[in-house]
This record gives sequence, structure tokens and C-alpha cells, in this order.
Amino acid sequence: MALNMKQIQGILKTHRTKSRVERRDWDRWRSWYVSEYWGSDDDRPSGSGDMMEEEDVNFQTNYPYAYIDTMIANVCPQNPQVTVKARQEALQPAAQFREALINDVFQRTNLHASLWKTATNAAICGRGFTKTIWDFKRESVQIFDVDPRSVFFDMSAKKFDDIRYLVEVTVLTHEEFKARSQPRADGRPSQYDPAVAKKAYYGGYPTWLKDYVRDKAMVNEASLEVYKWVTVYEVYDFEADRYYHVLENVEDPLFEGELPYKYVRNPFTLVTFNENMTDLGGLSDIKLIASSQDRLNEIDTLELWHAHTSTPVTMVNTALVDNPEALMSALRDANSPGSMISVEGKANAPLRDIIGQTPVPSFSPEFREMRDRCNSGIEFILGIPQYSRGVVGVADVATEVALADTATRTRNGRRIKMIEDNVDALADKTVGIYEEFLPPNTVLPIRLTDSHDVLQVTRQTLAMRPRRNPNERALDFDYIAIPYSPTENHRLVQLQKLQQYMPLLLESPAVDKNKLIHKLLDLLGMQDILAPPNQQQPPPAAPEGGQGPPQALPEAPPEEETVGARMGEDNIVAGGLPPGIELPKPTTPMGGPGFPGSKS
Repeated sequence: MALNMKQIQGILKTHRTKSRVERRDWDRWRSWYVSEYWGSDDDRPSGSGDMMEEEDVNFQTNYPYAYIDTMIANVCPQNPQVTVKARQEALQPAAQFREALINDVFQRTNLHASLWKTATNAAICGRGFTKTIWDFKRESVQIFDVDPRSVFFDMSAKKFDDIRYLVEVTVLTHEEFKARSQPRADGRPSQYDPAVAKKAYYGGYPTWLKDYVRDKAMVNEASLEVYKWVTVYEVYDFEADRYYHVLENVEDPLFEGELPYKYVRNPFTLVTFNENMTDLGGLSDIKLIASSQDRLNEIDTLELWHAHTSTPVTMVNTALVDNPEALMSALRDANSPGSMISVEGKANAPLRDIIGQTPVPSFSPEFREMRDRCNSGIEFILGIPQYSRGVVGVADVATEVALADTATRTRNGRRIKMIEDNVDALADKTVGIYEEFLPPNTVLPIRLTDSHDVLQVTRQTLAMRPRRNPNERALDFDYIAIPYSPTENHRLVQLQKLQQYMPLLLESPAVDKNKLIHKLLDLLGMQDILAPPNQQQPPPAAPEGGQGPPQALPEAPPEEETVGARMGEDNIVAGGLPPGIELPKPTTPMGGPGFPGSKS
């Protein structure tokens, strides 16, 4: 049963209330991540005294950033790639074409950067999201990270694939919203219902959605007050396959239609590193180490305060000198090595009786012991050993980095698996969206990884399902992320391994010698010496029984073009724009430059 508007408004109210509670912690932890610790007097170390207030003497060491950045570097691949395995022998060529397409999309959309941001959000906020869409303007798949503060979803489900609904919060300027509420240039109806659009509230940027960290750092923060903003909620009803755009506290939807994609029900993927044992929301790494971070900041600040207050005070016994004012002035000016001053003492008074200094209190060693304990606790909780932070000895480099990798992957195995599962899901969604939107006669030139070879990718070579039958069972392909190890991918380690096995590789008839040379030159940083493809010797023939380059599948019978109109439709999530109209670039990502029109 589809959600009605009363149920949708109830869902929005519940999640907004929950979000306000979460965001207080998220804003605090995000500010920590960017070294904003002392934002209020409440955050100052207790017992610091008035001196802290007056001189603003505080100190912090950004352990969350250091450890989270180290962790992510050990779980996020620098060049995300997948292998595609077919479960039917006849589909093996299609698997190779699919693999080439997916890896090309990953490289072109800079998936590494998106994964890094998603993982950072998961570490700070407990969860991170990635979204896969079809961009009509570029006619390709786009993948990007989504701020978890703008996503609500059904947390009662056991798995993210089983959630009943998801809501993405977007904020549009007055002009952006107006463009979607007016008739289009080609005469088609407006994308939003004009009668409902009139009920929209235009105001300042929603306070509960403001980015605390961004707003503090923004030079043009006043721009948030210049524009008029409208908050729009994009609601995915997965149980009924419905999709809505709604306004807060408005009974009717701005837009209602089918889910944006036929083969990909949910364009979002979820990444969590820690279970919170209650729902799918995840648990923040910073929350786990918050108390230790507070203690470390207090210890470091108190040590700095101690250094400021431990400068000895020079005392002068004025009763024992003839000219105390001149002596004190001379002492103040004697600030360079070797300075000399004249002391005119009375009655041959000893110098030690005339000039003295206050004693300097020592800093208790317990403070440094406490710092070491807190630091070790953070390392233990997050599973970040010294090896992984680059603290190595004098042994062989390859051995050291191997130890680092073993130590890190032992604790971070689950995190690595979560990233790999996310990459697998992104690969599946990428192909599913291409199945829906790639035109029958389009040819995509895709260059193979580590090669000059170019594949001509079509719907036929990919063995895609006919778009006229979206309910057809998916073909049997498995998408498997290539395991990533920062040490296994270390140039020196790979060179040592290649040197060790080079004789065997050169003698093996199963090894492509050209690819071996490419790999070696890449490790040596000497790819520029490669000859152009037309000047290279042809590769040796494949051994008997071996597999040659991927071959295109026999062309399928021509499809009935029953989705031509659909390809030109506007699509909020897919990014379509109607002919003859260009919308302003949204300030908040809405899944692409445009959005879907109503279904007839």
C-alpha cells in the first residue's frame, strides 16, 4: 500500500525531531574534525582559571582527524575497480565488457574521492551515503557522496536493502523552485503542481539544516540571508514503487510518480563502520573516543598554561639597593645573552639577598602518563596501530609495510568489507541504470585498464535486458571489488614481488608479455617511453585453449523503441532537462541537474 500524505508528513515530523538531537552531536564532532574545539566557554578545561579567559590560552591536538584520516587511507582504494564474473559460459564476453564499462565510470566520476567523503561521514556521523544517478545532460552515470544530515530512512529494517522508505532533504532558491513550478518551454505542464507550489514558504535558509562548520568558515555567509529558500522533501516509497516531492505541512504533493529507475529501486548505498545495536544508523568513531579526546585537550592545554605561568618572577629587595628603579629597569632591558647590569648594593649586601626569583613548579609526570594512556586508548578503540601511521623501524621497508598492513587489516577487516560491499553495489547500480537509459544504437568507446586497447561497448556486447520488459529476471553476473591493500599496492613491495617472480612470468605461456611490460614500466614511472599502439609489435597469439580478447556477443534483434519519450523526459533523480529550457544549477544536489516529469 502506498504511503498517503498524512503518513508522509508524520514520517517527516518524526525524523526532523530525531535529526535535531543527532545534529547537536554531529556538529560538535564535525567541528572537532576541523580543529574547532574551543567554540564556547563550556568547552574549556575545568580549573583553567581566569587566565584562560583573559589570554585565551588553549591547545588541542587533532587526534580525530589524524586517526580517521589514517583509517580511511587503509580502507578506501585509491583506484576502485571491480571484476565481473558470469555464471554462464555464454556470458563471459559480456562480463568483460561490463567490467570495462564499470571501471571506466568509476575512474571518470572520481569514485575514490566520493568513497573517501562517504567513509569520512561514516566515521564522524556514524553513516555515510553514496548516490548513483543517470545524468541526461552528460548521457552517463554519475556517482557522488550525499551528506548524511540530509537523508532520513526506515531504520526499523534489518538490512538497508529492505527499507520501506527514504527521504532526501533538498533546499532550493526561489528561482530554482519557480522554474520547476511554471509551464515548460515546449508547452508541457510544469514539473511541480502550480497550485501546490503556491503554498510554499519562502524564507531564510532552514536553521535546522545549516551546516555549523561551513557557516563558521564561509566568507559569504551573508548570502544565506540574501536568497529566499524553499525546503523540498524527496520521498522514495519502496513498498509501493512511488516517488514524491512534498512540502512541509502541505497536504498535497508537488510531484508524484513512479520510482525514478526501473532496474535500480534504491539509488542510495549506505556505509556504516560500527553497529549501534539498535538500528541501521551506525555509531560514530569520534563518539567512541570523545572522552579521551576531551582529556587530551585538557592535559595539553593545562601543560601550555603551566608553561605560561612557570616563567620565574624576578624579585628585587629595594631596601638593599640605592637606586631600585634603575635596577629594575636594567633587569627588564637585559633580554639578550651576555647582557650586563650594574647593581649598587647597600652595606656590601650579597647579590643573592638583593635579587632573587620565584621557584618554578614542576609539571607532574602523571599528566604525561595520562596523555599516553588516552592516546593508547584511542589507538586501541579505533584499531590504528603505530605501523599504519608511518611509525616504522629500521628493518626492510617491504617487511615493515607488510607488518603494517597485517596489523591494520586485522582490526579494519569489517570496514574494508563495508567499502568493498559498497563498491559492489555501485557496480550493480551502474549497469542497471545503463540498462534503462543506454540507447540501442549507441557505441561507447572504453579504454581497458593498463592497456591501449579500446572496446566498443553497446547494449548487445553488455548482454543487457530489453528495456521494454523491466520485470525480466536479471542476468547472472557477480560484481566483485578488487581487494585493496595500501601496502600490497606499495610501489616498492610490488617491484620486489615482480623481481622475485619475473623468471617464472617470462617463461609462462599464459602471461601476456605486453601487459607485463606495461605493469613494470608503470611501477618504474616510465610509461612515457611506450611506443604508440601502431608502432608496437602485435601481442603473441593466445595459447591453445586460452582466452583471447573479449568478443562482442551476436547482435540481438532490434528492439522496439518504446521508451524514446522516456529518454527525453525530465527526471529529478536522473538529471533530465526538457528541450529548450535550462534550469539554474541547484545549490543543493537533487540527484542531477533536473527531475522526472509526471507519468501519463
